[in-house]
Amino acid sequence: MTDRPSGWYDDPDSPDQLRYWDGILWSDRTMPKVKPGLEDSHIGDPREQWDREHQDDEQHVPYGAAPFRGQQPGRPTGWGPGAGSHYDPRQGHYPQVQATYPPLPVPTTPDGEQLSGWWRRLVAFCIDGIIVFTVAVALAWHWLQPWVHTVTTWYDSVVTAAENHQSQPPTPSGFYDVPWQYPVVVFLIYLVYEVCLTVWRGQTLGKMVTGIRVRGADSTAPPSLRAATIRLCIKQGAVAVRGILVLSTVGLLFQVLDGLVPLGDARKQAIHDKGAKTYVVRTNPTSGHYPQQGGPSPYNNQSSYGSQQQPYDGGQPPYGR
Repeated sequence: MTDRPSGWYDDPDSPDQLRYWDGILWSDRTMPKVKPGLEDSHIGDPREQWDREHQDDEQHVPYGAAPFRGQQPGRPTGWGPGAGSHYDPRQGHYPQVQATYPPLPVPTTPDGEQLSGWWRRLVAFCIDGIIVFTVAVALAWHWLQPWVHTVTTWYDSVVTAAENHQSQPPTPSGFYDVPWQYPVVVFLIYLVYEVCLTVWRGQTLGKMVTGIRVRGADSTAPPSLRAATIRLCIKQGAVAVRGILVLSTVGLLFQVLDGLVPLGDARKQAIHDKGAKTYVVRTNPTSGHYPQQGGPSPYNNQSSYGSQQQPYDGGQPPYGR
């Protein structure tokens, strides 16, 4: 007697076959050790199974498109996560797709010249403003000096009162009385500075720094003297009335509105551009598109703008998660 459990064991009478032991005695049931035709079986061989199941994939896809292998139920072939990073057991890794996406639109004039962005115009405006106001203060200092003295004296008294824990002194009557000569000087300097440079080359110093210029609506040449003057009067007309309190407030609101209009305009024109029929364009335009290159496309393993496959080791097949 033996404690051997029941099962198939080597036949003591024949080394080429197995005999069933029922736990007590050898039975009459036998079977060969090697099943006939087993060497032709592909069961358990993932590479052979993969080849047999997907050998026709590449024959049923359009020219230039890569076949999608490992399609998930309910998803069209070549779309969805996994389409661009399918797992190929023959290679043992995921192929990663480097895709370029459609170009972003660039606003242009009707004849195709690239328009300037809003930020470039804002920086140019600030640079020109610093230049003009610096010159204007120097030229109008004779009229500005009494007003500046009034403002600085009041400010010093406010600081002194705060240090001594006293109440703030009242605002002097002349605090808001900016000499009318100063805004007139500013406007005249703007008139000479901007009109002359715009007519000459379409650029002020600020526009030269930011790489933009002004051109006419009907021509790529700089605006005419008339158009440049109209443009400046609409753009900086509020400066001339800055000494009048009510008109100064209205003029300031108009300037803010004029500066914000290009953000929502298809041709990036401010009110003064529309009035003078001008455009502000780039002097060094881009190529007209901004390609976005990166990792695998999350939607497809082929882009209509081309793709490159690079191997990426590791990870699990999406259909096996």
